Amino acid sequence: MNLTGRLGAAADLVPIGKCIADIGTDHGYIPVYLCESGICPQAVAADIAAGPLRAAQAHVRAAGLQNHIDCRLSDGLHCLSPYEVEGVVICGMGGPLMQRILEEAGSVWNSLQFLVLQPMSGCGSVRRFLYESGWHIDAEELVREDGRLYEVLRAVPGQRELLPLWMYDVGPVNWAEKAALLSDLIDKIIRRKQHILEGLRRSRRNMTMQIQVLEDEIKSWEERKWQCS
Repeated sequence: MNLTGRLGAAADLVPIGKCIADIGTDHGYIPVYLCESGICPQAVAADIAAGPLRAAQAHVRAAGLQNHIDCRLSDGLHCLSPYEVEGVVICGMGGPLMQRILEEAGSVWNSLQFLVLQPMSGCGSVRRFLYESGWHIDAEELVREDGRLYEVLRAVPGQRELLPLWMYDVGPVNWAEKAALLSDLIDKIIRRKQHILEGLRRSRRNMTMQIQVLEDEIKSWEERKWQCS
């Protein structure tokens, strides 16, 4: 089977031979792809909603992978035992929800060898959360799908020095490798900050200091865009 761009990028970050759990699996596309292609020997497909889980179960049966993929109704990682899988994939959720899921996972999170995450929002906050939690990012992908830019990352355990604050927004691997779509990501960051700046300028309150700070940030991002072109 073929995956969409963002799901395919997430699947590509899963190491060969590792068992995974796909949290918020929806139709179970990622675990079916990973097991069908021989990348993963076993997988768990978990979703909090019964409807999507039934769709995943049907997809697993159609692929003949019932002995390889276990479908479970679950909120986050609560359906897993420590060391039951080696990695977890979470795609298509907002960053704050991903952080909550990991925070609530306790010993299960501590037993994992890797995380593959594709936040729909707040990716910078997710990166910072991972580094402050004793994890670091060892692989990243930027993918454009249907006109939207998606960020996909893989994190592994291991304390590293905290990053400069701005680097959480672009990703350390994206920046180091000067990813093909890095300039587009920086454009997206600049547009977001310009939108906030316009709101401050329209405010009736005295926002002179905040405006100056934001103008300086935008200038710094424009310089970084030049560095990656």
